[in-house]
Amino acid sequence: MSAHTLKGKVTHMATPNAAVHTSMPVELSKIHADPNWNSRAARNVRDMADTESAGFDGFEGNIRTSGQITAVILRNTGGKTLAGGKTDKQFELVCGFRRHGAIVDLNAKKASKPCVPNLPDGCIMAEVRDLTPTEARILNGQENTLRKNLKAPDLVFLAGDLAKAGMAQVPISESLGITQGWVSKLLKVASLPPAVLANWRDELPIPAVQTKDGTFELKAEANGRTRSKELTEPEMRALAELKGTPEEITARYIRIVKPAPAQGDSDGAPTEKDKVLENVKESAALMGCMVRCGVLDNGSLDWNRVIGPKKKGYPIDCGKDDSQDRLLELGDAAQEAFDKEVTKGAKGAEPRITPSATA
Repeated sequence: MSAHTLKGKVTHMATPNAAVHTSMPVELSKIHADPNWNSRAARNVRDMADTESAGFDGFEGNIRTSGQITAVILRNTGGKTLAGGKTDKQFELVCGFRRHGAIVDLNAKKASKPCVPNLPDGCIMAEVRDLTPTEARILNGQENTLRKNLKAPDLVFLAGDLAKAGMAQVPISESLGITQGWVSKLLKVASLPPAVLANWRDELPIPAVQTKDGTFELKAEANGRTRSKELTEPEMRALAELKGTPEEITARYIRIVKPAPAQGDSDGAPTEKDKVLENVKESAALMGCMVRCGVLDNGSLDWNRVIGPKKKGYPIDCGKDDSQDRLLELGDAAQEAFDKEVTKGAKGAEPRITPSATA
């Protein structure tokens, strides 16, 4: 099988259990489908706006009009799901979560008779295979990436799951059709705390964590999801490089992605706080330039010794507000400006988990 267009593509892709299989109608009621096991995040299964112009509704409409063209892939459960739980369902869905979702919807709506032209009502066209959990995971990842490249959070989830199953980097890269170097980067991100990865991948809330800087959490809104900035894979990898406890890493992530409070200044003019923030960024960028030029040593900066009230002798003034939250905000902004300047050239200074502290 030829490789696809994933980042770091290679020339071939291993396919488990690649024998020819027969398709047949299978009752939906006999199928266990776990969206949390799927390598494509649940929120992305129905998000087809960037793939098909008509979106999921159009995809569902095509099946209602033309029938199911491609069979889904099932495995015999033997009473145990791929996630390790017990089930009384005979089969488990391995590939075809979007097709399955569309056909379940059509049968629930009963908008036409039959619900799907080429199928008995309550059924889906499927291939049943005997697959080990690892074979099922590889096949699921291949099916998702061949149809359209998985998003970075889903790739991290997939690579991490295969690594947990005991696969080394080379077999993972060969199975998914990507380079070993790319697998290594994905696994670095996969080492982040589970709550951080769950939020990045599926916008799930993060329970409160306690650090010496305070308590941090990311709460869900009414829809059960959080409203937060989505970091890129390189940004997540940079976070994974930081030194600290899982709680400190999680707190750092929350401070980065948590939406900033609404500004009270209605006319758009810079406030005193805005001016202080810009001054902190400029000062931190200057320090980053000094590190890049060799004037300062790598790892010699600690923002809790640098940012604070000017009247107390701190080099970078925090302004009138020296509360813990404000100092953390300024410290994060300083670290970001500092890192950006350092990475323009040579290796940067060692990042700090604690960017600031109460004066």
